[in-house]
Order: sequence, then C-alpha cells, then structure tokens
Amino acid sequence: MRPLTLSLLALGAALAGPAQVHPQDVLETPAALVAVSVEIDGRPTSLFPAPDGSGRFYVEARRGCRYAIALASRTSERVGVVLTVDGLNAISGERDTGRGRMYVLEPWQTTSVQGWRTSLHDVRRFTFVDERRSYAARSGKANEKMGWIEVAVYRERRPFVQAVPYSYPYAEPRRPHPLEGQTGDGRGQAPAAPATSPATDEAGAAALPDGEAKLEKRPNQARSYPGTGWGERTHDPVVLVSFDPEPEPRERVTLRYEYRPALVALGVLPPWTWRDRLTERDHAEPGFAQPPRW
Repeated sequence: MRPLTLSLLALGAALAGPAQVHPQDVLETPAALVAVSVEIDGRPTSLFPAPDGSGRFYVEARRGCRYAIALASRTSERVGVVLTVDGLNAISGERDTGRGRMYVLEPWQTTSVQGWRTSLHDVRRFTFVDERRSYAARSGKANEKMGWIEVAVYRERRPFVQAVPYSYPYAEPRRPHPLEGQTGDGRGQAPAAPATSPATDEAGAAALPDGEAKLEKRPNQARSYPGTGWGERTHDPVVLVSFDPEPEPRERVTLRYEYRPALVALGVLPPWTWRDRLTERDHAEPGFAQPPRW
C-alpha cells in the first residue's frame, strides 16, 4: 500500500474482488475526476440511484458492519478531495463549512478512506450504528446531514505566469514601488493562502454496534436510523503535502445510507427484496432438495 495525499497524501489500497450487482445498481459513481464507491466489511457494495432523479446515490447500511469510502482518480492531474460523513469532515471531525481539510490523490490513484483520522498514522473505522450512538451525536455535533456521505473534488491551482512585454529586454518593464497600490485596509496586496489548504492530521470520531429495525410498526418501538460511529483503531498512514486548491469544487458526489426498510419505504428498493427470515423459518415450504449454491 502506498500513501494517499492529505493536503494528506493517501496511500493506495487494493480493492476487494467484484461483487454481484443488479441491473439497476452500480458499484461506483460516474465521474470525470474522481469515482466514488463503498466497501462494507471489505467488499464493494451496490449503489442505488435516487428515484427522484436528483443524481445522488443510496447505500444499504448494515448495523455493526465496518465500511470504507473508495476514491479512484480518473485524471492525469492531482486533485483534492474533501470527504464529509454525517456533515463532519472525515479528517478534522468538524462541521463542514465549505472547503475544509482534504485528501490529495495523485494522478490515477485509487485509495480507500477507512475512518475518522486521528493522526498521520491511524484512523477509527467508519461503522454503521444507530444514529443516537454515532460519532456526531456523541460529540454534540449532530446535524441535518446525518446519514449523508459527501465528496467534493477540487482541482489544483495552476502557477501564474506573467506575460513579458514584447519590447523586453530592450525596454525593461516598469517595476512598481513596493508600497505602490497599498492602502490602510490591505487592498492591493497578494491574497493570503487559504487557511484550510493543506489538511493536517487531527480528527475525532467514535462508533458502537447496534441492531436493525423492521419496516413494519411495532408497539412501543420507534424506527431507528443509521449513523456512523467510532470504530476500532486501524493503521492507515498518510503524509502531508502542499496543495493549493481552486476556490470552488469541480465535482460533487452525494451518497445517502439507510437501513433496508427505509430504502424500501423511499422507493429505492422494491418491497419484494425484503426477506422475513423468521417467517420463512416458521413456515418452511415443502419441496425437493436442491444443489447447494457454493
């Protein structure tokens, strides 16, 4: 595994083998700069396009399972990626306020962001838990974007090259006085580098397992919703690099994760995909023995 760039450089990670998908499913988002996919317990999982045509994708959350966000560069240039989970920056653990701390992908690099970054060496694994036990809720940062995974991709600023006057060097261009153009409020000075350009290594998070709720109503039982918790510590090294991003992202990807009953209720999955194993076990259907699937 080789490092990912943080305004951290991420180390490239090998992805798991192919997963079975249905015709309406995809394994990664279409992209011009960075394709996004999700791995649950080390295996790629299906992404379901939103039925409302919004362009976002849905992921089935599986309580207690670890997941990771796979990023695959599709360009020959370096790009910066701001990843937010439950409305919090995955590196800093703070509320997303626009261009925050970011990972930097080298040309054509593929890597996997496995959790909340706690240092240049370790992360705490992303884990599907009940929303009340999520990192955002436990740290007092719960917000309206619980259950959302957002990726914003930034291109790198190009070096500014000043055009040389045609008469040069016969008539050397006039050089302004160092104080020329400056005023008391600082206008005329070169803009300061963005404070959020190179990301650092702090991050916070926490996760504990929980169980999945059924779609049907039950007495005295409210439907639960998933969040991302603070999982086990995992070694996932990165290095700091210099990266000057453009002011606005060139590409955005939005994923939403929900338990299966909620995906059925939202019309993302058809009702027949839900299997009630307790009913199946209690009303076993008679028949002939069939060859095993594996």
